[in-house]
Amino acid sequence: MSETKEVSRSQYVVRNTAVTLLTQLVKNLLGFLSRTAFIWVLGKELLGINSLFTEILTMLSFAELGIGNAFVYSLYKPLAERDNAKLGSLMRLYAKAYKGIGLLIGVLGLCLLPFLKMLVGDVAVDDSLLYTIFLMYVFNTAVSYFFVYKTSLIVADQKNYIVLIAQEGFHAVQVAVQVAILLLTGNYVLFMAITVACTIGTNAFLAHKADKMYPFLLEKTVKPLSVEERNEIVANVKSLVVYKLGSTVLGGTDSIFISAIINVVTVGFYSNYKLLVDLFTSLGSQVVSSITASVGNVNASEGKERKEAIFDGLLCASAWFFGLSAVGLLLLSNDFIRLWVGTDYVLDITSVAAIVGAFYVNNMHHACFVYRNTAGLFVYGKYIPVIASVLNIGLDVALGMWIGLPGIFLATIIARMLTYEIVDPLIIYRRVFGKSVLAYYGNYLKYTAIVAAAGVACWAVLSVIPVGSWLGFAVSCVAIGIVYCVAFCLLSFKTNGFGVLRGFARRIVIR
Repeated sequence: MSETKEVSRSQYVVRNTAVTLLTQLVKNLLGFLSRTAFIWVLGKELLGINSLFTEILTMLSFAELGIGNAFVYSLYKPLAERDNAKLGSLMRLYAKAYKGIGLLIGVLGLCLLPFLKMLVGDVAVDDSLLYTIFLMYVFNTAVSYFFVYKTSLIVADQKNYIVLIAQEGFHAVQVAVQVAILLLTGNYVLFMAITVACTIGTNAFLAHKADKMYPFLLEKTVKPLSVEERNEIVANVKSLVVYKLGSTVLGGTDSIFISAIINVVTVGFYSNYKLLVDLFTSLGSQVVSSITASVGNVNASEGKERKEAIFDGLLCASAWFFGLSAVGLLLLSNDFIRLWVGTDYVLDITSVAAIVGAFYVNNMHHACFVYRNTAGLFVYGKYIPVIASVLNIGLDVALGMWIGLPGIFLATIIARMLTYEIVDPLIIYRRVFGKSVLAYYGNYLKYTAIVAAAGVACWAVLSVIPVGSWLGFAVSCVAIGIVYCVAFCLLSFKTNGFGVLRGFARRIVIR
């Protein structure tokens, strides 16, 4: 790899990461503003229904079946070589696939209508409103697939910052109008109509932007892919069908089981914590997405030693960020909920600990997830999510009925640790690095111990800071951030992953 390529990749990583951090900060602040207005105006039941419908539509999106990952992987090489003819052929196939997916999601949503009342339970909400809102959710999800394939080309070309800026611009307009509608009319249908309009606007704008950036997308005559190329994509998609289906069921059933085993109001309580968890999950995921194309470039052009070094750096960065997030959520989320919406919405500490534990285990898998996708390891371990989801459903029922809300998240932790965290690292170390996976398990345990130690230090400092006001909360956040970062750096300084991050930071500073 040339020095020029290394610097170019570093520049894209910095640019994408900086824009990600800025847009996520704005997005989450606006999200809290919107949620606060929603709670004040529409109340607990509609909050629970809103959260339930969001999760149901997340599950319906399994119709995408991982096609996006397979196609984005196929774009890395022709993008690096600027093979526009090949890119045009791939994008034509991609467009057909995603339009079909949008239609399928619409049909699946309609098929759920007869079962909607059973899923929601006994709530004091008019049936016509319930069905109208659900259909708007379905349409909002389905219509996005008619445009999103062009957005994927921009992301694969290491220019995710363009997508993020456009998305957040439309989101800011959406929240401003929705809050005004809630305060002036309290109309849930109008609230959702703005969501649909902004989804269409965002995707249409990005599709137009992609057409300008990549004029070959507008060419009418496109050479079809060869049989071998189509077969390779189809083989990857078939593997991802199983993988994505299991992953969707595993990650998208918590609110459904909470509603069925406990009640829909508890779904609303959990949704406030989920908003906090999703804030950090989304931020971390967006940063990972912003560097995924660069990691794909590494996997397409570098040797095993360099690939492993980048993987170690990703694992260390995940432990730092998601460890800090987990510690902050565990120690401060109840104080935040109390100050934000009142004591009535606070969950017990056992439930909070279970939610945070599931958050940490899920997100520490990011390094493995990135390497599965960018190294094209789609056909290996494809049944692991299915096994995990079946195990999770069984444990959800057993532990949910036994110990209530904490049991549902404990089920997720157990299911993931017994499947994903054993098999995916094994595949990556064998297929990409050509060595034993024991180093990964050792690093995972080491970083988890470091996170725990840093968390204890934060708890000790926090015990002397009163958190009875927003000022006290802000001081506590700053204290946890400083103490955690100092402790993490001191304890992980000699690890290989931390060394990779130091080297990356040094190149950026020198640049």
